[in-house]
Order: sequence, then C-alpha cells, then structure tokens
Amino acid sequence: MTRARPSPAPRDRRPPGPSGGDGAANAADFAVDPLGFLTRAARDHGDVVALTSGNVLLVHPDDVGRALVDRDRNLIKVRPGERRRGGTGFPLAMMNSEGEDWARKRRRLQPAFRSERLAGLRAHARDAVARTVGSWAEGGTIDVHKEMSRLAMRIGAVHIAGRPLGGEADALADAVAAIMRLTAGPVRLPVWVPTPVNLTLRRAMRALDASLRRLIDGHRPDGGATALGRLVEERPRAPFPEIRDELATLLMSGYETTADALTWLVHCLGTAPEADAALAASARAAGADGYAAACAKEAVRLYPPAWVISREAARPVEFGGYRLPAGTVIGLSQWVTQRDERWFPEPDRFRPERWLDGAGPAHRYAYFPFGAGARGCLGASMALSEIEEVATALRAHVRFKPVAPGDVRPRPALALQPVGVRARVFKEHPRGARWSR
Repeated sequence: MTRARPSPAPRDRRPPGPSGGDGAANAADFAVDPLGFLTRAARDHGDVVALTSGNVLLVHPDDVGRALVDRDRNLIKVRPGERRRGGTGFPLAMMNSEGEDWARKRRRLQPAFRSERLAGLRAHARDAVARTVGSWAEGGTIDVHKEMSRLAMRIGAVHIAGRPLGGEADALADAVAAIMRLTAGPVRLPVWVPTPVNLTLRRAMRALDASLRRLIDGHRPDGGATALGRLVEERPRAPFPEIRDELATLLMSGYETTADALTWLVHCLGTAPEADAALAASARAAGADGYAAACAKEAVRLYPPAWVISREAARPVEFGGYRLPAGTVIGLSQWVTQRDERWFPEPDRFRPERWLDGAGPAHRYAYFPFGAGARGCLGASMALSEIEEVATALRAHVRFKPVAPGDVRPRPALALQPVGVRARVFKEHPRGARWSR
C-alpha cells in the first residue's frame, strides 16, 4: 500500500546536501565511490538532496514517479539537438532521442517485444542453458560473469537479430568491455585524448561498426518479427547510421544488463542457502510456483543494472517542497531507493519471498529497475522473463558453490557490473539438491 507523503509548502532555497551542495567536493566523492556517496547523501539529507548547484537527487517514490511519468514534459532526457556519440553513445538510437523522433522510433520497435514472442524466447533460453552447462566440468570453478555474458549473448542475439552471432559477438563484447572501463573510471578524459583506455575504445568501436554493418547487410527478411527486421525492412528504410545506433544499443543493453543480473542472482543465491534450496525445489517443478520470478525481481532490486538515471528540467519544477530552476539535472537512483527500509524491510537482505503471492513494495515507484512511464524499458518484461527462465534452467542442471564471496563488489559503470563472482559448479542429481562430491 502506498503511503502518502505530506505536501510541504514550496521553498525557494536550495535543498540540503553534503558539503552544502558544493560541486567540487561532492563531485570528487562521487567519482571515488558513487554508490556510497549517494547512499550517504540520502541518509544524511533526506529525500531531496543538492549534490551540486545544478544537480539534485530525488529519493522518495512520490518524486520518482512524478519524474518518470511526467506528462507535462517538464523533464527531458535529451536536449533538442544534443548528440551523444562522445565515444560511448549512439545518438540516433531511440534511448538517446526526444519528442516525436523518440516516439516514432519506439513505435517502430514495439512489435518486436510483444508478449507472444515470450514462448520462443523461453525455449531458446532453455536450449542455450543446456549447451552452456554441458561445457562446464564437474566441480570446476567458473568466472560467473564471463559465463553469464556468453549465455546472454546467445539468447539476446537470436531474439534481437534472429540468429546467433559469429564474429560479431566478439566485437560486441569488446565494445561493451571498453565502454564499461571508460565509464567506471573516476576521471574521464575527452575521448580524443590518446590514453590507453580511449585508444582501446576507438579500436573497439571501429570493429563494432564493421561487425554491425555485416550483420545488417546479411539480414534475411523475417516480416519484421525481430528488432533487426523492424529496422531493416521498414520502408522507407532508415539510413545505416540510425540502424547501427539502434541495433548497437539493443544488443548492448540486452546482453550486458541480463548478464549482470544473472551474475548477481548467482551471487545472491550463494549467500542465501534457504533461497537457493527453494529455487532448486521450484526448478524441479519447472518453476510453476513463481519462485524463480521472485528471485529475478529481488536480484535486480538489490543490484539494479541501471543504478542511476537522470532527467533535465526544461522549465522550473517543484519536488518535495523545493522549487528547482530550469536546467537542473534531476538524478534518480535505483540503488538508493530500492534499498530504502521504508519500502523494503531488511533492505540489504536477499528475500525473494517479498515478491510472492502478488506482494511487492509499499509504494509503486519504490522499485524501478527498468525505469517507468512512457520511457520505461521496452524489453523490461522480456528481460525479467529471460532471467527467470535461465535461473530455473540453470538450477535444474547445476548447483553453484560460491568461491570467496566476500571478495565480490559492484562496479558502477554504465551498468552495475559484478566483479569477483566465481563459483564451483556441481551437476544436480535428478531427484535431489545434494552436492556432488
């Protein structure tokens, strides 16, 4: 049940914040430890926090909902005419568009993410899991993120492009890795500066462009069933740069965020033996009780792939009783709000049961791993379904024994990457959840 927040009289003064909202000091703290800085800022200063003179963090779900479901277009994601290539962005993609241009691109892709395609996605996910598990040695140690990345690539490529990727998979993985290294660094120099990170990024992006061109040129008509089909078979056909940017963001976001979420789920299960046992029992019943779906939701609550998102005030706005001028950058952090004990008891614990029997957070917008409103992730339901299906299939085949779970840490880059997740894998007995020795 949503708990309404009293509406205070609007104030013109700046919201409170660490260091009085001093930009230089806070920017340095954010660069060193983004997750810790945002968590402390909310804990110490409340639901509306000045991070710099032009940046404000909104924490309360009331404000999150208003910001994301904004129907008056007071908040925008991209300024008119702004282009975000910058070495890591794809400016012609839907997610980097605004207004009617964004609406047109979303309408174009929407049919490729309809619910009727879930049956095919689930079948392909089960097959991909079986092939992946078959490559693991009994009792061997795996780099979980590396293995989940390969698995997510196999599944996502067929869904988006209609076929497995060959050499394009390597180019995509290299580009994602280069972008993550760049966006995870505390200091980001302009991409034209010839640092080792920037040079690696340039090479990776050139290779990605060439691979995507081959993928686009080699597309076989499918009646617009896949996202690539929607892009290539549209008439009049969009220019190559637009198709490339759209395809790159779809493949990257689908592949990386799913791989991250699955890796975090394996880590969470390794630290919660009761939940792991419950998932094993659910897997033996082919997931009929919905426990895998609850595990998927809980994993992306604790470790949301998108850990912070932003909007810009196109005109003066009011949040939490504070008037904010036009040009203010509004930050919303899934990491902060989804770990708030007001909405999630024992917020730092992995508790899938909080999602069972139609339960959920006490406030609708306390949980927004895929955004919300008109600009919510087009593939959100498919992503959760894929994570659920993969989790069920994996747990039916193997059990993971964590290796040094205390060394695991999140790396907040463009996505919240798991670092140091390793596990030993043991094949599951048909009738039980015992470890193979």
